[in-house]
Amino acid sequence: MNDNLIIIDAGHGGIDSGAIGNNLQEKDLNLKASQYLYNRLTELGIPTIMTRKDDEYLPREKRVNRIKEIVRNNPNKNIILISNHMNAGNGEGAEVVYSLKNNSTLADLILSNIGKKGQIERKVYQRRLPENPNLDYYYILRETNTNEPLLVEYGFIDNKNDSMKLKNNLLDYVEGVVESIASYLGYNYNNLIEEYIVQKGDTLYSISRKYNIPIEELKRINQLEGNNLSIGQTIKLKESNMEDTYTVQKGDTLFAIARKYNTTTDYLKELNNLTTNTLSIGQILKVPNTSEEIIEEEEYDIYTVEKNDSLWKISRKYDIPVNQLIEINNLKDLTLQIGQKLLVPKQEEKIYIVENGDTLWSIAKKNNISVQELKELNNLENNLLSVGQQLLL
Repeated sequence: MNDNLIIIDAGHGGIDSGAIGNNLQEKDLNLKASQYLYNRLTELGIPTIMTRKDDEYLPREKRVNRIKEIVRNNPNKNIILISNHMNAGNGEGAEVVYSLKNNSTLADLILSNIGKKGQIERKVYQRRLPENPNLDYYYILRETNTNEPLLVEYGFIDNKNDSMKLKNNLLDYVEGVVESIASYLGYNYNNLIEEYIVQKGDTLYSISRKYNIPIEELKRINQLEGNNLSIGQTIKLKESNMEDTYTVQKGDTLFAIARKYNTTTDYLKELNNLTTNTLSIGQILKVPNTSEEIIEEEEYDIYTVEKNDSLWKISRKYDIPVNQLIEINNLKDLTLQIGQKLLVPKQEEKIYIVENGDTLWSIAKKNNISVQELKELNNLENNLLSVGQQLLL
């Protein structure tokens, strides 16, 4: 694979705008497609060079000479040239042109994968020079001396439907080219892609389409509760390695182990084919292999059961569902004993500053606790308050 080199040519540039239509200029779209293609191929470890990286004007002779220089500097490389373009003429869909000296394998693969991203598959073809049918019609295919030159037309810039697609979905189509090149050269496209950085305009839907990963799978892998994304956010595209194991120890619960490995009890049960939350000491569980900081048991406080305590009362006090309290403590007997130790979520101290007109009753009601609890928490002997007084809630 190290013997391969991809040259990416962004057609037109500078004073040469290329085709124009629907407030779009071909040169801009060509550069956008080429920059994305370069970045993605580089991510995959595929050696890649661009003919232009900005809005540079390249007369066709200079463009070809630049490509020839790259070829001369890489004499032992299998060089594939991808020349990115947008079409014109009021047609609709993508086309791929391949050289007379090559077969259509890569061209067919590219058009097929662009089609899978939602673009119309127009045609794959060769075109001959009228005055010499043995030569390619297109100058860049004919004169560059590359092993396999192709010209990719992503859509018709002067077609209303295609222009909207090129505005909104161009990079999806380019991703189809990325996948095609990786497959053609033997790179493992799916396994090499592990993370994606959210860019402007991205949605979970567009990312799921681009990488062929269901939205719900993306949400599970990234522990997303909603569909909102932020620019610069890292989205994992690959499941963590599940080859690590954990040996159940005394006092362990499925909930505590799930928290320790930044996952859910449902996922641990699915991974280990468990039908209940019951564990036994010495039991070996499969767990996610995570490089993230492990959540230690210090995230819990120890609560000592007192007279008249109940699971319901403790769950209210620590704002945790009763079922979750049972799960954290792996309780089989729901009858509590005075002095029994329970794990409860750590609580940040909440401070309330007494204001004019406040009473213990109004503060207790506002914060969903009883007057007696409020007095016990703050060691109050009576109901008198003073403005500015601090109360623990």
